[in-house]
Amino acid sequence: MAFRPLRALILLPLLLALTSAAQAGRAPEIRKRAFQELNEGVAAYNRGEYAAAVEKLQAVTAVALNNFRAYLYLGQALTAARRFPEAVDALDVALDLEPDDLGAHVARASALLGQGDLDEAAAGYTRALGLRPDFSPALDGLGRVAEARGDDPKAVASYEQAIAANKGYPDPYLHLGDLYMRQNRLDEAVQLLREAVRVRPDYGPGLNRLASAYARLGLYNEAVATINRAIELEPGVAEHRATLGQIQLELGLLGQAEQSLQEAKARDPELPQVYEGLAEAARRRGEYPAAVAQVDKALTLPHLDDRAHDRLIERRTALQNEEASVARLEQAVAAGAASPEDLRALAAIEAGRSRWERATDLQGQSAPEGIERERLAYYALRANRFRDAHAIYGALDDAGRPDLAVNDGIALTGLGDHAAAEGRFRRALTLDEKFAPAQLYLGNALLRQGRAGEAADAYVTFLALDPSGQRAERVRRVLQRIAPDKAPPPPALPIAPTTPPAAPEPEKPS
Repeated sequence: MAFRPLRALILLPLLLALTSAAQAGRAPEIRKRAFQELNEGVAAYNRGEYAAAVEKLQAVTAVALNNFRAYLYLGQALTAARRFPEAVDALDVALDLEPDDLGAHVARASALLGQGDLDEAAAGYTRALGLRPDFSPALDGLGRVAEARGDDPKAVASYEQAIAANKGYPDPYLHLGDLYMRQNRLDEAVQLLREAVRVRPDYGPGLNRLASAYARLGLYNEAVATINRAIELEPGVAEHRATLGQIQLELGLLGQAEQSLQEAKARDPELPQVYEGLAEAARRRGEYPAAVAQVDKALTLPHLDDRAHDRLIERRTALQNEEASVARLEQAVAAGAASPEDLRALAAIEAGRSRWERATDLQGQSAPEGIERERLAYYALRANRFRDAHAIYGALDDAGRPDLAVNDGIALTGLGDHAAAEGRFRRALTLDEKFAPAQLYLGNALLRQGRAGEAADAYVTFLALDPSGQRAERVRRVLQRIAPDKAPPPPALPIAPTTPPAAPEPEKPS
């Protein structure tokens, strides 16, 4: 792109200002006020208060016509507010003032990327690399373009180049971590996100994604603490409150989740994550029309990328199908005409909404046998009806089925009988010595009995069998507290006190 000289729309006000004696006489006062508003605008931008930042920075650019920093931050604030065309205009002026500024080139390319102009964005990042071939933000930007085009291998290569070029720049850790989260490569994602926060402890986006990763791993206390830290640093960023709402949904705290999501919506009514969360909360309450309405609102949002659009369409279809199924099945139950298959189908839907008590009752009414009786035991276990679950698991033939013995041990753990639970986990290992969950829960049972040394040995054996994934991450954290000499190197972030690494996680029926 050939950058134009300062536009007439800038020069004309400047000429008019120069002809005004009154204005000239107030020049020191105007400069002082502009300096103050620039600092206030930058501070608002750093807090995530993008509308306030835009207002302050626009006031600066109205009087300080050649202030490069004001136009640069204005462009970045407009990009964060998803006002991409205005952002490009502001950054064009910044580049008129400083044609070789690398940050302005990258900021303009990022605004173009935000509005979906992938080719122009790639050209902008490449232009920055022409000025400095190892400029990490530009390499990171090319990775984002490649990812938007669906070329994950190219995106990974670009992010890795960006990290190698500047190990202290957090963005490529974040974006590569996001990509790995999408690919369900959780261990690698967590390591990258921790590193993003290590190199910049006040990095709100990194804290946000790390909180999401912790939630995926079942580390909910740490997830909540991490996202609350992001909210503290950037109280105006809607994404942080939306992520808190998602975590609260996973914890079954529907009221708190809806409050967090509504707070996010008040800060940014164009955030798809808000409407997806509100739709899920409505679904869990059985309010399907309200859930579909939330998805419909999300589908009308501007700047919705193809991946998000397709996900929302799939979600809408699933909600409508589930609503129709629930209506038919509930009618059959109310009329006393539900078949065993109907009862089981409705139980499965209730389980999917984390309504374990009703799922257990419906499944129990269907006279279940075989795999359906196993499913009844699983629902009872999730409903914390441990005595019922133990009665079923204890009566099932566990020959060749270590998962049944493990689930019985979890039920006994819920009843507080840790010695009996230990026996069931050891029984599972006699059936399959390489059944990793049995080693994990054996370690838990030993730790709860105060036998930390034996527990550490069980955890080490578990990690040898299953070195990656959600459970492995939790086990590593416990080992770092109870047996540091047997633990892998500690993660980059401090470790909070941790109890045995897994709440009951029964093995699902096949």
